[in-house]
Amino acid sequence: MSLRNRLSLKIVRAETGRGARADAELDPSASGAAALRARVGRLCHLIRAVSVAWAAWVLVAILWMWRDLANVTDTLGHYLNTDLSGTTTEQYAWAFSVHVGAWLPDVAVAYCLWRLFGTYLAGRIFTADAAQWMQRVGIAGVAAVLVGLAGRRLDWLILTSGAHLSLETRLITQLVTPTDLLKLLFCLFVIAVAPVFKAAAEMADDYSRIV
Repeated sequence: MSLRNRLSLKIVRAETGRGARADAELDPSASGAAALRARVGRLCHLIRAVSVAWAAWVLVAILWMWRDLANVTDTLGHYLNTDLSGTTTEQYAWAFSVHVGAWLPDVAVAYCLWRLFGTYLAGRIFTADAAQWMQRVGIAGVAAVLVGLAGRRLDWLILTSGAHLSLETRLITQLVTPTDLLKLLFCLFVIAVAPVFKAAAEMADDYSRIV
């Protein structure tokens, strides 16, 4: 390669490097998002995997707990200090269906988490669509908590319909637990934070257009 060609190649490389640095300086949000994605990439993959595993684990736990009628009636009867041996297979089938139905919002939570951290992995961190998926995570979480509460109560009403228990006992016993309130509080926090992220994304977008 001649000396002139070498000098030309060096000039092109230098100009390219300066251009890339200039682009980064003009669009600091893009470079910042790329750096942030590099730092949290593994964590995003982990959270996506855990969310799917959690939803599957809940289903396996339901199937294990409801593996036979005697196991369910003995456990619930011991907790309520009553005899549920007269529970029919039809009652058992209805209660099991309610429990599986109450699991579906958990699937929605896992799906929204998968999509949210998928947007992060794609580099869309401080963006409107990421904020929307964050809000959907919170909404799905609230739905999961409320459906879980209603499903648990309906299960008990079905399984104890033939037992000598007062309606007050069947309705009020373990109506809401501290864990339920903690889950609800966290989901409401996510819903409240999502608009803040959306507003920040819109401000960043407006700033990039001005620059």
